Amino acid sequence: KMGCIRAYVQKMRRRIKLGRLRELGRQYPVFCFLLLVLLLSTVLLNRYIHIIMVFWSFLAGVVTFYCSLGPESLLPNIFVSIKPKIKVEYFLDFFSISDTGCTFCQYIDRPTLLLENYQPWLDLKIPSKVDASLSEILELVLENFVYPWYRDITDDEAFVDELRVTLRFFAAVLVRRTQKVDVASLITQKLLKVSLKHIEIISKARQKVKNTEYLQQAALEEYGPDLHVALRSRRDELLYLRKLTEMLFPYILPPKATDCRSLTLLIREVLAGSVFLPSMDYLADPDTVNHLILIFIDNSPPEEAAEPTSTMVPFLQKYSDTRNKKSTVLKLELKEIREQQDLLFRFMNFLKQEGAVHVLQFCLAVEEFNDRILCPELSDSEKMMLHEEVKKIYETYCLDESIDKIRFDPFIVEEIRNRKIIKSVPSKLIKEKGQHLEPFIQSFFNSCESPKPKPSRPELTILSPTSENDKKLFNDLFKNNANRSEMTEKRHNQNYFMEMITVEGVYDYLMYVGRVVFHIPDWLHHLLMGGRILFKNTLEAYSDYYLQCKLNQVVQEHRLVSLITLLRDTVFCESTPPRSAQDKQRRAKKTFEEMMSYIPDFLGKCIGEEAKYEGVRLLFDGLQQPVLNKQLTYVLLDIAIQELFPELNKVQKETSVMAPWM
Repeated sequence: KMGCIRAYVQKMRRRIKLGRLRELGRQYPVFCFLLLVLLLSTVLLNRYIHIIMVFWSFLAGVVTFYCSLGPESLLPNIFVSIKPKIKVEYFLDFFSISDTGCTFCQYIDRPTLLLENYQPWLDLKIPSKVDASLSEILELVLENFVYPWYRDITDDEAFVDELRVTLRFFAAVLVRRTQKVDVASLITQKLLKVSLKHIEIISKARQKVKNTEYLQQAALEEYGPDLHVALRSRRDELLYLRKLTEMLFPYILPPKATDCRSLTLLIREVLAGSVFLPSMDYLADPDTVNHLILIFIDNSPPEEAAEPTSTMVPFLQKYSDTRNKKSTVLKLELKEIREQQDLLFRFMNFLKQEGAVHVLQFCLAVEEFNDRILCPELSDSEKMMLHEEVKKIYETYCLDESIDKIRFDPFIVEEIRNRKIIKSVPSKLIKEKGQHLEPFIQSFFNSCESPKPKPSRPELTILSPTSENDKKLFNDLFKNNANRSEMTEKRHNQNYFMEMITVEGVYDYLMYVGRVVFHIPDWLHHLLMGGRILFKNTLEAYSDYYLQCKLNQVVQEHRLVSLITLLRDTVFCESTPPRSAQDKQRRAKKTFEEMMSYIPDFLGKCIGEEAKYEGVRLLFDGLQQPVLNKQLTYVLLDIAIQELFPELNKVQKETSVMAPWM
């Protein structure tokens, strides 16, 4: 009975508690619901803790990344083996004489001689086939633009020999400076950026016209005052090339060569009117552009060389060898200078200014050494003295730590170290001393000329209005370029091409083209913006690597020879019949088809086949406009020139010759 009573009492208590809970639930429903959730969570936590932790970890990660990452946040390159190149800075101007102090005394005693100022081809070697192709094209320059009138005056080759040395100097400077430029980075960081602005202008012009026939004129109007100054007319184009060539003279001609007005005028006319102008016409020709596009998008493996690589030879040495066998009064020999005290005194003062007195001292020491060693009978003591003298010459002019060091060919230094002096050294030293002192003798002779009187008014360059000159200047493809007068526009938008576009890198360029040209949908644009954080640096590192590999293929020997031959045929082979209109149309059709197939099919499904066709058509039609191609070509040329000659950035602040966006 007592057990039954206890059970009954507990049952009544539970009923009372449950009644109270029900009453509490009616009064505080939210509190009871939260209490129930807490109880259920406690039960589930014991059995499904791993599922709950995954959910909360994912939620915490999303919140963390949302708060810490923004549109400008980028993950690093995942290709560790592919690293971007460090841009080569011009810490020291290649063509300058720097004042350096004595190593021990730390004070400036004399300017240091840089033989590259006079011989930029030193230590520069190229394959013999490439050297032969360059020599051929430079010789054609002389045969077409110098010999026709020069041979009517005289048969003396001295002046032409000087022109060959000058052309060799110019070519060596371009090669040296190109080696300092990261070409792949230049293309991806600067050249592609201005190309995007060109595409944007064509896109805006296409919206204003319905017929492709009027696309070029609409784009030229869209450019407005920011059209390149060379595009105003054909005569303005030639004048621009002349001024550009003159601005480069201090950097591409030998020292003091600009003091010879007749030489600079001749080189200016030859380069500007007969080399640069037809080259720009060739590059801007839509048929040439189509050919370059087909080469770029060609997926076939590159053509291998049919022959082994040729031997390396000094840069254009054979081309610049002296061919004049007659003596001339326009040239002084070292022997004549030594015999006349007044000339020797003047020459010494000139060498002090050039920091090359030790070169003359070396030559005099070699002359004295030769006079003594050629004696038929030498005693042992005299031979020992000659050995000591050679040792002194070596320590003074060959050791790297010597302040009077002169750069010799390595085999000369080696034979002096091994003291092989009796048979080989004398003749080789004679050749070496003449090689190093010859440029100074010629510069000394040029500096002795009296300065030309300044003209009373600015020099005018007048183009002869003959039908023959007009035939060369004007053609059916480019006509008169944009056909604008100088007074049409006065306002220029400074840095128009660099300031209007804020995109940076290949990834941004692709997104920009997709938005402007192909009109990709918003969802794809947002997806690409999200992928930008993850893949931008990786894609751009790979793009630089891929482009560098392509450039390495282009500069292979057989391809360089092919490119030089193509340039030769374009500039000098005027008798070659031009390509027919049918051939050009077939190439243009093939170019459009290859451009369509170059875009992946999955991308066409994302943006739509119609958008893909219209985008490719816009790009293709823009490249079939010769004047617009030339506009882009000149903008790219200006950027390349400034990259090769950064000194022009200082000159640009003082003159407005260059284009306004440079």
